[in-house]
Amino acid sequence: MQRQLRIATRSSALAMAQTNYVISELKQECEIIKVSNEVGDVNLQDPLYKMPTVGVFTKQVEQYLLEQKADVAVHSLKDLPTIIDNELYLAAYTKFEQRGDVVLLNKKYNYKSLGELPDGFNVGTSSLRRIATIRNRYPKLNLINIRGNLNTRIQKLDEGQYDAIILAKAGILRLGLADRISFDLEEKEFLYAPAQAALGIQCRKDDLETIDRLKVLNDVDAQKRCVAERMFLNQLEGGCRLPIAVYSECREDGTVYIKGRVLAVDGTQVIEDEAIDHFEKVGQILCQKIQVLGGVELINSLKQQK
Repeated sequence: MQRQLRIATRSSALAMAQTNYVISELKQECEIIKVSNEVGDVNLQDPLYKMPTVGVFTKQVEQYLLEQKADVAVHSLKDLPTIIDNELYLAAYTKFEQRGDVVLLNKKYNYKSLGELPDGFNVGTSSLRRIATIRNRYPKLNLINIRGNLNTRIQKLDEGQYDAIILAKAGILRLGLADRISFDLEEKEFLYAPAQAALGIQCRKDDLETIDRLKVLNDVDAQKRCVAERMFLNQLEGGCRLPIAVYSECREDGTVYIKGRVLAVDGTQVIEDEAIDHFEKVGQILCQKIQVLGGVELINSLKQQK
């Protein structure tokens, strides 16, 4: 008889929805262990990109694995640093929810695109990538930091603290809140965060039984695209504290296409390029192309601003 898996996850409603999805795909009973002291959940004032550490939503959950208090950890893969502890293993990449970003409006508005929003419109986001992109394309919008879980952010929107907020579509769908979406941001134009909309399933590297049991969760398309995107991010030495965006596709010949973008925080400079190759190579190839175009200088200047 197989032992019951202990799954560690954050205690937010979204994390619980993600974990329940994983359990449904595993088709077995599991114990859920809620971790409530992640830095990103405790500090709800500072923008994420100003926090002095990486893994602000994943480090404590990983610690449960390292201390053998849990067998499996469920993460939003975009939150997981590209370099993980040597004792841990990324055992599965789940299939994507829809990958782009969406705009939610205060219910008194009925706009259908960012271009329709009036000057000074108060838009809430916690993402430096989104801030830089909007500043580049719609500089007259008023961008304001917003923190808290998804339900808290929507409540702030409904209370009138913001006219609109921008969120990842995957989270909205996982919580069954599709009716709150006012309009989508086109993926090929606005791109998204590396590994956005996939879940990363971790376990200990020496736990071969659990690794085998988690194989059922792995989606090859998501794995290839996420490996390429995370390699691009890793080679650029980036993370949520730098405005880096991607778009990717798996091609019929087995290669992966990826577009990458690096932006100045004020939106005044954008460097982007694209590449097609094997999924384990294409991220590095794209990084090299971005570096030739001035990406190194732009990223170094961004780091000096922190």
